[in-house]
Amino acid sequence: MLTFQFALSIALITSFVFVSLTILYAYDKERAKKLYIEQCSKCHRKDGRGIKGVYPPLKNSDYVQKGDKIELLRGMLFGRSGKIVVNGEVYYGVMLTEIDQKLSDEEVAMILEFVYREFNNMDIPVTAQDVVKARKLGKLPPHK
Repeated sequence: MLTFQFALSIALITSFVFVSLTILYAYDKERAKKLYIEQCSKCHRKDGRGIKGVYPPLKNSDYVQKGDKIELLRGMLFGRSGKIVVNGEVYYGVMLTEIDQKLSDEEVAMILEFVYREFNNMDIPVTAQDVVKARKLGKLPPHK
């Protein structure tokens, strides 16, 4: 009987923690979309398709799909330079630091999560803690 009560207690606590975390973190698609449009659409366009040969696509992007989220966040925060290949197309150039440095870590995370979810059909949570980690790691070396 004691084992059953203990198991039940653990199950209830685990359920409570899971529900609490779910309530604390809820993806806000409309807010994320607004942030994406304000911060990224000038180059990558509202639909995420970019401009062929100039600005790489974020929609259906093998670069995004295979990329490490911390590396992607570092590119967003600090810019990126050099050659990259996206969906077989070579892009040379510099991605300026277009992300407003006044955005909160949560807002930066929301933008990348929007790109994952809405443009690549990927359910990859991106947290403020991920952004903190990316900020600590700093600028990426140029692509070769």
